[in-house]
Amino acid sequence: MQAYAAKLIDLIELKAENIAKQWATDVMKHNRTPSYSSLPQDRVIERGVKFYRLFRQMSLADNSYEAAKTFSLRYAQECHRDKIPLHEAIYALILLRRNLWLYAEFQGVFVTALEKQQAVESLNRTILMYDYVSYQVIEKYQELINDDVDKKLGSIKTMMMNTPISGMKSIYKSGLMGILLLGACILTYYYHATLGTGVIFTHLLYIPIILASIWWGKKGIFVAIFLGVLILTSHALFLKAVPFVDDIIRALMFVVIGGVVGWLMDGIKKIEDLYKATI
Repeated sequence: MQAYAAKLIDLIELKAENIAKQWATDVMKHNRTPSYSSLPQDRVIERGVKFYRLFRQMSLADNSYEAAKTFSLRYAQECHRDKIPLHEAIYALILLRRNLWLYAEFQGVFVTALEKQQAVESLNRTILMYDYVSYQVIEKYQELINDDVDKKLGSIKTMMMNTPISGMKSIYKSGLMGILLLGACILTYYYHATLGTGVIFTHLLYIPIILASIWWGKKGIFVAIFLGVLILTSHALFLKAVPFVDDIIRALMFVVIGGVVGWLMDGIKKIEDLYKATI
């Protein structure tokens, strides 16, 4: 290791807490990192100390990229936990690097009569560490965001029956929907033709309508249309003495509910696909 690089590393390690305090003051007041202003100062300083002490670990490690991972993963997790946006977390890293060089310059490390090559080596080491950490933080942050999305959409994804094998998924959905529609036809006939009433049972028809919209998005509205036509046709055949208005309203509500849920599900799928594309 060049003498200049060793001198810079010794300074960073010896004065890590002082530099971290300077960084904490900067990052907690900076207009590009407002989320840090609400954090306890001690926590921010500790985060800075860990970053500056990473410099020697990376310099001595056989694989500096792997050596940076411990800090990077923890930094990303802590920022995510503290609800700090990714762009602020990265700009805080920029300020970490800036405060390191400002402190070193203030201490007179750069005014000694050393060869330019030695100075360039130290600068390159600092930039390399920053590049590794930035990449790893972004990678981990994206993973944490995707995990959050998966957790929040967990119940919906379960209802969507997202099995690993797409062919089996399609068969399960189609088969189950066929059973539900057959059950709807039987119920409609039983209540209209046998009992002579259309009250209560029609609420059960929302089950296949909602499932179809969740599974197939806007295309699921065809199930709602089918069930709406079913109750109107059955009413015309078996409930001629009963006013038609109630079942017309029910049929219209089937279509409205199916359309709204399908539209929402298409939006959710687009968001999910967007996140997957960034992995």
